[in-house]
Amino acid sequence: MQSSISTVFTILSKEFPNSGAMEIGNPYQNLVAVILSARTRDEQVLRLFPKFLNAFPTINKLAKSTPKRIEGYIRSIGMYRQKAKNLHKMAVEVEKRFNGKIPSTMEELIILPGVGRKTASVILVTSFSKPAIAVDTHVHRVTNRLVWVKTNTPEKTEKALLKIIPISSQLTVNRVFVKFGRYICIPGKPRCWACPIQKYCEYKNKNLIKPKNSEMILVDIERRENELELLRKSACKV
Repeated sequence: MQSSISTVFTILSKEFPNSGAMEIGNPYQNLVAVILSARTRDEQVLRLFPKFLNAFPTINKLAKSTPKRIEGYIRSIGMYRQKAKNLHKMAVEVEKRFNGKIPSTMEELIILPGVGRKTASVILVTSFSKPAIAVDTHVHRVTNRLVWVKTNTPEKTEKALLKIIPISSQLTVNRVFVKFGRYICIPGKPRCWACPIQKYCEYKNKNLIKPKNSEMILVDIERRENELELLRKSACKV
């Protein structure tokens, strides 16, 4: 299995070479972006992020603000009131506990408001290049279809994957599987006809018949990924 796992990541890294959507800048910027992205389309977060960052360029500025003021910059996304509260509490905690620096360990990150293991794992990988596996619905679905794991919750998937995925590949998991799960290994009926790792997959209900609009689907995937990357780069320039 180890050799096939490495092969899959090699193939998907070439297929999806762009950075993760929330890899925007320094640890503070990345953490804010990931907190905002919960149950929200990446595009929505990236569109509002430049104005948000202009208003709150540092953790100190965010800590000195108020949830009500923060709300005004994130109203376009879901759960904005709760996210505003979490962002403010998170900033206050970072200032108080860690002298204004985003912590770089799982144990320290998960004590921050609004930060669970998934968010912490993303930050460990994107901001500190530390091995971790952030399991969202895409990673959970894809790895179960590949039959790398047989789990029924993202939490169990994370534990199982940490045992079988080499440390050298852990930095890649979330970046490539989120995109792969969003565009190809989609919920319901996957697009196996367009899958670059089809022969390494043990999923029994493969959908190998190309639909009549297959070319249109592929063009749209490329368009969406290009748009996402342009938005990410724009957010990075702030």
